[in-house]
Amino acid sequence: MPLLWLSLAILCTVGYHLVLKLTPAGVNPLLSLMLTYALVTLVFGVILLVAPGGFEWRHELRQINWTALALAAVIVGLDLGFLYLYRGGFEVSLGALVTQSAAAMLLLVVGVTVFREKLTTANAAGLLLCLAGLWLVNRR
Repeated sequence: MPLLWLSLAILCTVGYHLVLKLTPAGVNPLLSLMLTYALVTLVFGVILLVAPGGFEWRHELRQINWTALALAAVIVGLDLGFLYLYRGGFEVSLGALVTQSAAAMLLLVVGVTVFREKLTTANAAGLLLCLAGLWLVNRR
């Protein structure tokens, strides 16, 4: 099952970047994203209604905390960041590579310092390769 979810995440990441790159330059990005998230809300509402194993609204709503709002803020920044990155002429072939490599390096530091995850020799080597890769792809 993890392979299925990994495949879905990879395919949707590719689709995400392609759709943002192909979004018409003349469309208002805020209106486009507002419509996108209205549709996303509708889709999740339908999935929630037809999903097996019902739930109690009151109980479930009590479980929601600040992370729902924080994720919303992060998604807005992510969408606007990539949309304007591609509108500014950044290559779709490098957009995800550069941002994901940089994010992976930052998450490695956060994982070690905040979550007390172990940094192995292989992790350190991967970090150095990411740094070298970022330097190479950003050379002009």
